[in-house]
Amino acid sequence: MRRPNPILALLTLLALVVSSQPSSFELPLSSPERQVKWPTKTIQVAFSPSLTAPSPAIKAETDVLGAVRRALASWSRAADVTFIETASKAQSVSPTNNGDGISLITIAATAENLALFGEGNTTARTRVFYDPDTGEISEADIVINPYPYSAEGEALQFSTDETPGTYDLESTLAHEIGHLLGLNHSPVIGATMQASQALNGTYGLAAITERTLSEADVASVRSLYGTREKTGSIEGRILNSIDGNLLPATSAHVWIEDRTNGSVMASSLTTAGGRFSINAVPPGNYRAMVEYLDGPASDPAALSAAGDRRVGRQRAFRSVEIASRLSVVANKATPLTYVLVPPQNSPPVLNPRFIGINGELSTVPVPVTAGKKLTLYIGGEGVDLIPGSGLVLSSPFLTVDPASLTLQQFQSATPVISFEVSVAANAPPGDYSVRLQSNSGEIAYVVGCLTINPDK
Repeated sequence: MRRPNPILALLTLLALVVSSQPSSFELPLSSPERQVKWPTKTIQVAFSPSLTAPSPAIKAETDVLGAVRRALASWSRAADVTFIETASKAQSVSPTNNGDGISLITIAATAENLALFGEGNTTARTRVFYDPDTGEISEADIVINPYPYSAEGEALQFSTDETPGTYDLESTLAHEIGHLLGLNHSPVIGATMQASQALNGTYGLAAITERTLSEADVASVRSLYGTREKTGSIEGRILNSIDGNLLPATSAHVWIEDRTNGSVMASSLTTAGGRFSINAVPPGNYRAMVEYLDGPASDPAALSAAGDRRVGRQRAFRSVEIASRLSVVANKATPLTYVLVPPQNSPPVLNPRFIGINGELSTVPVPVTAGKKLTLYIGGEGVDLIPGSGLVLSSPFLTVDPASLTLQQFQSATPVISFEVSVAANAPPGDYSVRLQSNSGEIAYVVGCLTINPDK
């Protein structure tokens, strides 16, 4: 499922725009020791008749079946799986304790389906049935919310034509199909599997970037289903040095960026033992970073997956680059173990939590266009302590004008800064990060927040 996506407008009151939380997918919060996946690469998916019936949630003339098929095709190409489309008279998801063997996609307003949306407004839910001993998925049902609404109680709709104020149906389905395949939420902001979905019109733009799978999405699903020939992996452990003791860093986010163009290529979360594995990595040179995702309890909508996973706990360490040059070769595992040492034990101060353009802040990726210039906003604790020289983009194709750094007057609980970003005309598609360094030397990242789509 997808959580609400907050929008803050420049010099206006805070407005909450519902973006949904994805599905009722019940995987462990950190990377599981056992992979959850289908035992076969041929998966049968049943279309409910509700997909072609009139629905208050669907804008007139929306290409519902086309959106479903395009979303399935995106994952099929990435994962090398085959989806077999079937028709079913079923309208409702299976009960939690008893699957019916039909992997259904539905938008029917049945009591069983509506019950999934009782805890708040989300655009869709996915219920996955899997064996906890083997990790094998036997069934997965997707329900599109029959009655999506805004925080103010206003009825919303899905569309495929980018109508402002509607959710992009293909993006919603792409996210949920990722859950159907066994993927959890991604901490990479530009990923299809990140935890929030924007309404069309956020930042004054169409919210369709999630139709296109990110490199992080592709790496994650290929690690489950794709061939690993001609790819490598990165395996290691993140440890925290506390009072002379080495303790595992649990649920830490480790990600890698291509050293040539700076795009985010893959990511992983550490297990309870601090271990992580990033698979299906193309051979090449990378840099690796780690961050702790926990956000303050008062804000359930922090960037990445912070609020989605562990609201209420204090961050255990500061963000840090753990390898500046990491070589990955085909058919081999590259080891990477890192010990977080003081000043990691001192409380983090820098915590960027919102991004945006065009006078708005949110938690969803910012679409950027090659050859253009934009003014980027970042909000969060400590951002007012960042000098112009502390603003760095992950890619040589994106540059910051340090002299443009400005402290903005948003009506928000935390400071907001803005600065100009220039995007080279030959900038390749991908998701790019912002690196922030305060006057104290503390570093934080906004991972994969700037997205260049292949068709832009």
